[in-house]
Amino acid sequence: MKFPKLGICFFILFSAVSEAARIQLPGIPSSESRFGLFIFGDSYVDAGNNNYINTTSDFQANFPPYGESFFQIPTGRFTDGRNIPDFLGEYANLPLLPPYLDPHNNLYEHGVNFASGGGGALALSHQDQAIGLQTQLKFFKNVEKSLRKKLGYARSKTFLSNSVFLFNFGGNDYLNPFDISYDIFKTIEAQEHYVNMVIGNITIAVKEVYKYGGRKFGFLAVPPLGYMPSSRLKKSAQFFEEASSIARIHNKLLPIALQKLSKQLKGFKYTFADVHTLLLQRILNPTKYGFKIVDTACCGSDEFRGVYNCGRKFGDLPYTHCENLEDHMFFDSFHPTQKVFKQLAEEFWSGDAEIVKPLNFKQLFQYDSNLASY
Repeated sequence: MKFPKLGICFFILFSAVSEAARIQLPGIPSSESRFGLFIFGDSYVDAGNNNYINTTSDFQANFPPYGESFFQIPTGRFTDGRNIPDFLGEYANLPLLPPYLDPHNNLYEHGVNFASGGGGALALSHQDQAIGLQTQLKFFKNVEKSLRKKLGYARSKTFLSNSVFLFNFGGNDYLNPFDISYDIFKTIEAQEHYVNMVIGNITIAVKEVYKYGGRKFGFLAVPPLGYMPSSRLKKSAQFFEEASSIARIHNKLLPIALQKLSKQLKGFKYTFADVHTLLLQRILNPTKYGFKIVDTACCGSDEFRGVYNCGRKFGDLPYTHCENLEDHMFFDSFHPTQKVFKQLAEEFWSGDAEIVKPLNFKQLFQYDSNLASY
């Protein structure tokens, strides 16, 4: 794959991003682990894979002010600091996981991040601009082959069976068609048909990972799509109703599909983490969770800072950056702040069945898959 830009400035930034990807948290070991975390998904969980593909800046976050709150330099994460898998990994005593496409990354002893901002479960979602689920699955098969070569068949199988595989898809699949027409999802039947295609592709990928040894899976719900600053800027009742509806349908049907998988696949363990409910709680009652501004992003332009141009040097409207980041729920037009992601990860790690079920992530990580035979 080619880099989108070349030159001295890019080389300096690229080097800085690579270094940031290898930052290790205090007290987290770097020695070989008995389990890891493998991440498939989109910009809510991406650690910087899009830094290494030929795409536009709409699908990258490897420039300031992204990363400012934790890394001090941009890493390719679409927020001001860490995201949900970063925190879950920390709670599981794992180091920060690098993006798969980082050229310095070839060990995988703690897992790896395959996610790509803009990626979808459907191949047509931002095709040629982001890395979709099918390609991310190919990356995983490369990693499995590498682990088998390094550890041997038995040890690699044990490692993968005790690792957690996190999936976060749907947002791009559902928002992308609105760029064509609001009428695509005009009926509930059309929404359900589309959701079933998305969930069908996720299910196929899960079965593939299972075939290669994966037994423990985590899934994040689709967020409330109608409440993002970018969505508010549209000022369309039809968009709000349809985007909100299709997110709810996805979050209703995915757990049903997961229950079916648990009956079909021996030893299959999973958790479904309700991102949708937790974000909506904060949007509707912000002060309870330490926020003051939930409709307007910290970084962007126009009303609600809903134009997605944070850090980008194009367009008629220059972006502006807030002075009170801690008060904001959203960092840019689509993505929550590190503060939000940390709050969600804490609840997903040790929360009860109202938010994360049938297991929380702590229970999922602690579950010994070797107790279940293949």
